[in-house]
Amino acid sequence: MKNLIPITIIAIILCVHKFDAQILNHDVGLFIGSTNLQSDYGNTKEYSSHFTNNGTSLSLSHYLSFNENTSRWGVRNRILDHLKLKTEIKYLSNGTFSHRGHYAEKKNIEGEKIRAMKGSLKMFDVGLNLECFLKPLSDRNDYSYNMYLNPFFTFGFKYSFYTNGVTSELGDWNKDRTLLPTWYSEENTLDLGVGEALSVCSGIGVVGKISSSIDLVTQVSYQYFFSDSIDGLIPNKVAGTNSNEYSINIEFGIIYHLNFY
Repeated sequence: MKNLIPITIIAIILCVHKFDAQILNHDVGLFIGSTNLQSDYGNTKEYSSHFTNNGTSLSLSHYLSFNENTSRWGVRNRILDHLKLKTEIKYLSNGTFSHRGHYAEKKNIEGEKIRAMKGSLKMFDVGLNLECFLKPLSDRNDYSYNMYLNPFFTFGFKYSFYTNGVTSELGDWNKDRTLLPTWYSEENTLDLGVGEALSVCSGIGVVGKISSSIDLVTQVSYQYFFSDSIDGLIPNKVAGTNSNEYSINIEFGIIYHLNFY
């Protein structure tokens, strides 16, 4: 089933590109951002872990807009004039995870093990999003360069390929599992290595025009993974509960219009 999902994404993208190029507008975008993964590192109620386990993302996007479509009477389709279809590939390097908070601050052996435990994550995303703009896209050329701002809402899904890992500053935990905190001393509390996961995402942003062919974009998005193994830690598995990961992404980008509206 997992293998069918990326195949479906690719099939959708290929089908979209079959449309007559004369009635579609094509844009390309380059984005850089910061991603904060909410994971099993740190105490659930301790927000210091949530704000420090950050990573850097780089993504390349392609947009299709439909605002040139017209009805048989030559009237522009007003709904399509607010929509863009975005396909995206993104690379995420999450640096180093660490435990912070009450338990990590304890001055005992367990606290030392928690502080010494570090995690890593690298991820490659393939995604498909629909962006809905507040203003008609065809209005873009009615504004001077420093006046046009168009807020938007986006939602869609992504399929992720990732590699995670865990180390301990106290030594090689593969040879001595007791170097890890008690929560992860059991064999079934870690899920390390290569994995795949489906996620849904939504967000808000704003586009600003700086020239006839270039826009700047700022966006904030939320991504929910249908997996509790993104960070490699699954302590809830022993208790029979589930706590899937999610991330908050802040991105800045530039979009180039290959053909103008």
